[in-house]
Amino acid sequence: MPGLILLAPGETAHHTTAHGPVSLKKYGSSGREFVRAAVPARHPAGDGATRAALVTLRPAAYPFAGAWLAALAEHAPDRADYGRPDMAPGSVRLLARMTRTHANGVPRASDGSVGWSVPGASARVWPDGRVEVQNAGGVVLAARLEGSGWDAWQVAAVVDAGLRLLCAPGARHMTRTSQPQGWAQSSLWAGRSFDGASEAVCSCGWRAMAASRMGARADAAEHLREQGAEAPC
Repeated sequence: MPGLILLAPGETAHHTTAHGPVSLKKYGSSGREFVRAAVPARHPAGDGATRAALVTLRPAAYPFAGAWLAALAEHAPDRADYGRPDMAPGSVRLLARMTRTHANGVPRASDGSVGWSVPGASARVWPDGRVEVQNAGGVVLAARLEGSGWDAWQVAAVVDAGLRLLCAPGARHMTRTSQPQGWAQSSLWAGRSFDGASEAVCSCGWRAMAASRMGARADAAEHLREQGAEAPC
């Protein structure tokens, strides 16, 4: 959104996304300016709450503002309220696609936040609904998610979108394959059977099932080649 730099302090604007309009206002003075954006929920609450997220944008983040606001508007809850997001940062870490290892994050003792990184960028989520994505160059995409309608799946989708915007190009497609079930006995009287099926999954959302883990790795490598990735992950 290059137009943000042209806004004068105190001036307001509106940005239209596929999921509704976002209102923006510039604050500060030259050299210390920033823009606040209010992302609405799809339906206002009866108590007057309308906002699903409050976004703070510094000048370095202006080029990414349109895509960041669109991601927040896309995954915002249907209804606004004055509650807090219903999610645990560790669960967000577990559900995020933009990661090589899907595991519960260990909350930081000082504030309960959980962070993780991908090549070129990192993310952190706080229990009060704050999310922040930052790249190696210091660009920060920050937002405070508002309302009890936010769950861990929605927050993870927002963080994934931010990481895709700021990460190194090769990190936009990180693949992994699932561990086959192997030998198993379906019941006390049944014989043992072998299940070697494995699923290949990419951080972009692509997935494919194969009869073996070797086949899943081959599918993942082919997906990366189709996307122009330099090397399989």
